[in-house]
Parts: sequence; structure tokens; C-alpha cells
Amino acid sequence: MSLYKSFFILTLALNPFPIAVYAQDIVTSPLAIRALQTREFTGINQAQALSIGIATFQDLGFIITESSASLGLIKANQTRPDENTIIQATLTLVLNPGKEAKITCRLSLSYSPFYYGEEGANLAGQPPRQSSTVQSPILYQQFFNAFSYSIHINKT
Repeated sequence: MSLYKSFFILTLALNPFPIAVYAQDIVTSPLAIRALQTREFTGINQAQALSIGIATFQDLGFIITESSASLGLIKANQTRPDENTIIQATLTLVLNPGKEAKITCRLSLSYSPFYYGEEGANLAGQPPRQSSTVQSPILYQQFFNAFSYSIHINKT
């Protein structure tokens, strides 16, 4: 096994949301990125999806910064000082009318540099500088797998 593969496996084992994979598996098509960000779930209502989304973020080490039940919106941040980054996450939940309760979930992930001292404006509530959309499929899959698992656990 190469040194690179060993580092990658160690990074995945230590971090459930690894930053090291940002440069890999880059998806360039906007349609492909949208496909990574969107999932549909059936059999739950918006209130259940909101509480499961909050719990999933917290399980993955995020801090909830804003949530709105009426809008179906959750915003969360994860500060990673060891990697000098902050991950911003926004989960939007839309109830699709029909015979069966169906929720469309859209997760937007972006990352920006972590600033210290006087440059720490993004820690004081201002918009982050140099923010980039996360394009790694791994990060979206990790969130939606945990979200789906929580739905399954709550149904039983």
C-alpha cells in the first residue's frame, strides 16, 4: 500500500468529514454537483426531517447556527483548526405534496480558510472570505447516509 493511500485511510478513520478529500474526486459539472446535494426521502414529515437533520449535523460534529421550522432550513458550521478551515452547511427541506409524505433535502457544503487574530472576521459573524463549494462526493454521501440511517431508526 502506498504512503498516499495509507494517509488517506488514516484521515478517513480519524475524521468522519475529512478535508483531505477536497482536492480529490472533484465534480465539475453543476448538474453533477446538484445531484450530489439533493436527495428525496419518503414517509416522514417536515418536522421529523428537521429534527433528524439537526441531530445528524450534531452527530457529525457541527454546531447549529440557525434553524427555522417554517422555512425548513438548518444552518451549521464546523470549525477545523487543525486543517485551518471552516465548513459551512445549509440543509433545506421541502415537503412535496402528494399521496405519500415526500421530503426533498438539499445540502449545500462550502469551506473557507480559518483566520486567526485580526483576520478572524468570519468568526465574528461576517461572511467568510474565499469560500468554495465542496465538490467531493464523499462528504455529501456521509451526511445523507447518516440522515437516512436516522430516518430508518426513528421509524422503528
